[in-house]
Amino acid sequence: MTSLSSQVPEQVGDNLSLQDIEVDPSSYVDPNGFVFHFQGHVYRAIRAQYAPFYRRLFSDGVIDRLAQRVPLVKTELTPYTVSEAGCDLVLRHQRIEPVTYCVEWSPSMLREAALLTLDLALAAVEHDLIVQDAYPWNVLFRGSRPVFIDFCSIAQDESGMVWPAYHQFLSFFLYPLALCQSGKGPIARKLLLDNINGVCLEEYYATLSQLTKLTHPWIPLQLFFDRMVQRHPNLKRRIKRRLVGGAQTTNQSLRRGFFQRVRKKVASFSFTGERDIWSNYYADIPPGVDKNEKVNLVRSLLQRISPTSVLDLGCNTGVFSVLAAEEGAGRVTAVDTSEACIERLYHRARQDDLPITPLVADVLCPTPAFGFMARQYPPLFQRLRSEVVLCLALMHHLHIAGRQPFERIAELLDAVAAKSLVFEYVDVTDPNNDLIGLTRRIDYNLDLVSGTLARYFPVIETLPSDRSTRRLLLCSKES
Repeated sequence: MTSLSSQVPEQVGDNLSLQDIEVDPSSYVDPNGFVFHFQGHVYRAIRAQYAPFYRRLFSDGVIDRLAQRVPLVKTELTPYTVSEAGCDLVLRHQRIEPVTYCVEWSPSMLREAALLTLDLALAAVEHDLIVQDAYPWNVLFRGSRPVFIDFCSIAQDESGMVWPAYHQFLSFFLYPLALCQSGKGPIARKLLLDNINGVCLEEYYATLSQLTKLTHPWIPLQLFFDRMVQRHPNLKRRIKRRLVGGAQTTNQSLRRGFFQRVRKKVASFSFTGERDIWSNYYADIPPGVDKNEKVNLVRSLLQRISPTSVLDLGCNTGVFSVLAAEEGAGRVTAVDTSEACIERLYHRARQDDLPITPLVADVLCPTPAFGFMARQYPPLFQRLRSEVVLCLALMHHLHIAGRQPFERIAELLDAVAAKSLVFEYVDVTDPNNDLIGLTRRIDYNLDLVSGTLARYFPVIETLPSDRSTRRLLLCSKES
């Protein structure tokens, strides 16, 4: 689990200059080191004072034993150093794509990331180690499976507390999950854009129903206590000394029991019953339409193209995402605004172990760049570029409901499609347009739409779809 099959790229000299590497903008807090990119690979530089500790984790077999219990990012030692930054150990990590964030995950994905964090904490206890922070940014999804990537979060315990990261875990996992369970997933995802504070207790309490507030009387008491601590610095210092002073009573058994209780709470969250108007989309297709016809047409196109990566925009419950995975695409990213649809697709991908990463996001209002100076975490479309893009039964939503001119739609698709696009043209006369139509005149035709797409995709082949008012356009950037 901890060795990579490919070799470390050759480089004249083992010491890397800061001018030659690209430090990841999200890696700046950890005192142990930082992540950087070099020659298309992902590395982690470890500062000299911490290097012996991490070397021992490898030499003593601790990393192998942890990786047998939880999915850690595949990691190996390299001969490199970054002496300018005081780092005499460099690790190489396996690259995981696409990079996604908790603000785009469905509730079940957030729960799985939380369980992974707790499972690593439980495994670390057996080696007298601790997971020193509990951010969802420590986790990426390889397909539908979460992988823990923040190697330096595994650390020696120097606090004496049961878990110094528990407050982080509450703010970034437990409170958001509780909101999701109460049907407030969109609120939780928006609040998680605060990558420093997450969801604070006060924000969580404000979103609760009156009944829930009545059945959770401890929350206002906790809020009152928190305010008292903030207003009285001496009290805060006394509490901190008391917590740290309890180091002699903190042991493996105490920590193990604590993590097991928290894990049981997280595992109890359930979201599978959620439904919305879009989750029955395919069941509501008119009886006169052959549901398999478009599936077979898209399957034949995917077999012709044989893409390694596919982006399915407006994926709904993921019929075509699953199709792309079954046809051999090693990386499928599926995007839809419907949390219920993404939940269903996530569970299907997990059940069948498909390489699909489903995301709750709006194509017309995608996740922006956020974090420090809006440079810490890049925007969604910068992270989703794929060899082939599927844009099926979405055109009318973008143009009519979304009010986007076809030039802007074509520009959007060009930004995420590296080679090809499978685009479904929906005619003005299509019955579904009546369901989303606005009180304004809509006028376009196939020639206008295909001509606009041709500015970015010069080679376009027009094919039938599953009804007379639709066409499939196979658009390519190269002949």
